[in-house]
Amino acid sequence: MILETLMNSIILMAILMAVGYYLRSKSILNDDAENSLSFILVNITIPAMVIKAMYIKFSFEQVKTGVSLLGIAIIFHIILVALGNLGTIGTKDEEKKKMFKFTVPMMNCGFMGFPLVNQLYGNGAMFYATMFQTPNIILMWTYGMAIMIGKDKGKSNVKDILLNPGMIGIYVGLFLYITQIKLPMFATNLMDLLNNVTTVLAMIIIGSKIKTMGVRESLVNRQAYYATFFRLVLSPLIMILIFKFINFEPMIEQIFVIYAALPVATLMPILAQRYGSDGVFGSKIVVITHLFSLVTIPLFFWLYTVI
Repeated sequence: MILETLMNSIILMAILMAVGYYLRSKSILNDDAENSLSFILVNITIPAMVIKAMYIKFSFEQVKTGVSLLGIAIIFHIILVALGNLGTIGTKDEEKKKMFKFTVPMMNCGFMGFPLVNQLYGNGAMFYATMFQTPNIILMWTYGMAIMIGKDKGKSNVKDILLNPGMIGIYVGLFLYITQIKLPMFATNLMDLLNNVTTVLAMIIIGSKIKTMGVRESLVNRQAYYATFFRLVLSPLIMILIFKFINFEPMIEQIFVIYAALPVATLMPILAQRYGSDGVFGSKIVVITHLFSLVTIPLFFWLYTVI
């Protein structure tokens, strides 16, 4: 049943991505419009989704599970960082090395992970999704930024690491979870409304970005497929293997497998371009991973259920 729901969600996302692609191809969406939608998504709807996820009844058992999941997520990301470095052995192009090292551990948790999990399991499951996303956000703005900037170009901004919208949403959500403060009805209704538009905005933006980056040129890049293999195949396989030794509630394990199978963060080529790295190659990886993830996410979800 859940696999059927996942397939329906993937088809829905594919349709919305196609809408974004079409709007961009007809110049209905341009850079300014896409940036505006991205701003709304990153700064308003996703933080609202995080806060809503933690606006639940406090439970010591849930906290215990959350801490355990946070530990698993941290270990998992460390493994991916190591794989990303091992995978670049023998690669002479330093800029492509950067893109590869970024691709392996950095998932599109916000634009694709949160909306997908929310569709599948509802708001109650978002607490566990946040346990996976938190290390990913921190890693993005520390290790990820260090990759893009380079050793001799400076250091990542502490404000970007600790005070980005996603982390602020986590702080507010944790505060509400621990204090159990009751919000007025208009506030909870507002968060519900913002949650409902997140998937639509996220997929339209991704579709628009795919059009901008170019599908044909991306699909013929052999090196981009190598990076895609690590992101979309090895990553979920490792997560499935982890849960063969550590047992959690099936829903929680499914969420983590889905997150492990997500495409690379769409922020990668933007950061690459900003700091003088190979943004073109990064764009190709973004296109390939997002298109192929529409197949690999349900594939590895199914594999998890049968192994």
